[in-house]
Amino acid sequence: MHNRLTSAAEELASNKEKLVMQNNKLSDYEQQIQLLRKQIQGLENEKEKDKRKIAELQEALNRAREVETAVFVSLLSSLMWSIALAVSTSL
Repeated sequence: MHNRLTSAAEELASNKEKLVMQNNKLSDYEQQIQLLRKQIQGLENEKEKDKRKIAELQEALNRAREVETAVFVSLLSSLMWSIALAVSTSL
């Protein structure tokens, strides 16, 4: 009987130690989860900023292309007028 009580007491002490260790691990895991959630939120915010910047840059690129096209058309028109003028004066 004494042996069974001693064994039960040892098992109880061991279980208490395991419980404390598991609680500590659980606490550590919860802290890691919170940290990871904050990191994810930061990355999501960064992603949104990047999306806005890409949209801005795309719009600027589109405007630059429009200006480039307008300048090209204007230069081509001027060149055609110059050629037409040169041809008409040479006739």
